[in-house]
Amino acid sequence: MEAQRHPNEAARLAALHSYGILDSTAEAEFDEIVRVVSDVCGMPVSLISLVETDRQWFKAKTGIDISETPFNLSVCAHGILQPDLLEIEDMTKDVRTIDNPLVKGDPHARFYAGAALTNDDGHPLGMLCVLDYQPRKLTEAQRDLLQVMAKLVMRQIELRKLVKTERAAHLMVQEVLEKANALLDRNDTLRREIDHRVKNSLAQIVGFLRIQEKQHKDEPRIAGPLAEARNRVMTIVNVHDHLHRAAEDDQTSVAQFLKNLTEAVSDNRPPQLRAINIDADETRLPSDRIMSIGLVVNEFVSNAMKHAFPPGHDGVIDISFRRDNIEHVLRMADNGVGVPAGFDIKGNKGLGLRVMNSLAQQLRGSLTYESSGAGTIFTIRFPAI
Repeated sequence: MEAQRHPNEAARLAALHSYGILDSTAEAEFDEIVRVVSDVCGMPVSLISLVETDRQWFKAKTGIDISETPFNLSVCAHGILQPDLLEIEDMTKDVRTIDNPLVKGDPHARFYAGAALTNDDGHPLGMLCVLDYQPRKLTEAQRDLLQVMAKLVMRQIELRKLVKTERAAHLMVQEVLEKANALLDRNDTLRREIDHRVKNSLAQIVGFLRIQEKQHKDEPRIAGPLAEARNRVMTIVNVHDHLHRAAEDDQTSVAQFLKNLTEAVSDNRPPQLRAINIDADETRLPSDRIMSIGLVVNEFVSNAMKHAFPPGHDGVIDISFRRDNIEHVLRMADNGVGVPAGFDIKGNKGLGLRVMNSLAQQLRGSLTYESSGAGTIFTIRFPAI
C-alpha cells in the first residue's frame, strides 16, 4: 500500500530542499552512523533515507547497493507519518507492506524499524532505518539507540547546512572584495565610497550570522561554527574600517595595524591566554597585502585561542613581522599544547588551515609550520616587491 502524503507535504518538502543534501556525495560522518546502527542492532541493512516527492534517496547506506527507490515502494514514507519510531516486526503481515514488491520479491525484506529525521520546525525529512530478511523485534535499548542516532543525523544535516552558509558568506565577501579592488585601481575617490559600502555589506552578513547564532545558543555544535564564521567576517569589517581611515597614499603601517587588530581580538580571549604580543618593524604596505595579513593573523589567533590553551594551560601568542632582504616574514607563534600527532600541513583539510594557505598564496608566498609539542609556529614568507 502506497503511503499517504504528509499533512504538511509542501512545507516538509521545502524544508528538505533547503538543506541542499539530495543527490550529494557520500560523507564519512553519515556513513559511520549507519555502520554503527547496523552493528549495534544486528541488522544487515541500515539507511539514512530522505523522502522526496516521487522517491526516497539514501544519503548513507550499508548492506545494499541501490541509492534510491520509487515513492510507492518506500516504507520510510509510512514512517514519516508517525511522530517518531515505526517498527514492523513481520512485513508480510502488515497491510502497509504485505504487497510491497521488495517484500514479495527480491530482496524479500521482512523486518523494518525507523526513527524519523525531524528538524527544529517539526518537519520529518526522512528516516534512519534498519532492515532484516527475517522477522525481528528490537530491544528497548535498540529502539532508544535508533532514536538517539536519528537526532544525531539531524544535527549533522543542520551542521552541513551551516557550513554551506559560512562558505557562501565567504564567497560573497571574496566577490565583494574582488569587485572593490578592481574599482579601487581606477579611482581613489571611488575607493573610499566602495570601502564604505563593502563595510556595510559585511556588517549585514555579521548581523545575519549573529541572529542565527542566538537562535542556536543552546546547541554549541551549531552555535560554535556560526560564531567562528561571524568572527572571520568581523575581522574583515575591522580591516576595512582601519583601511578606510588610512593615509592618502594607500600605504598602511603593518605594526600599527597588527596592534589595532589584536586589541580587537583580545576582547574575546580566554583567561588562560595572558597576552598577544606584537613585534613588527615600520614597514608600510598596500591595502590588499594588509588585508591578507590581517585575515591570516586573525585565523591563527582564533585557532590558537580555541585549541592551544585548554583550562590549566596558560600562555601567550607572539606575532612578528620583519623584512628579510627581498622578502617579508610573518611569524605567528604560541606556546600552547601544540598540534595533534601526525598533523600534516599539506594533507590537513580543516577550514582554518585552508584559509591560511589561500591567504599565503594571495601574498604570493608560502605557509610553513613547526611544532615541538610545546607550542606551534606558523610562518609566511612573501616577496617584498
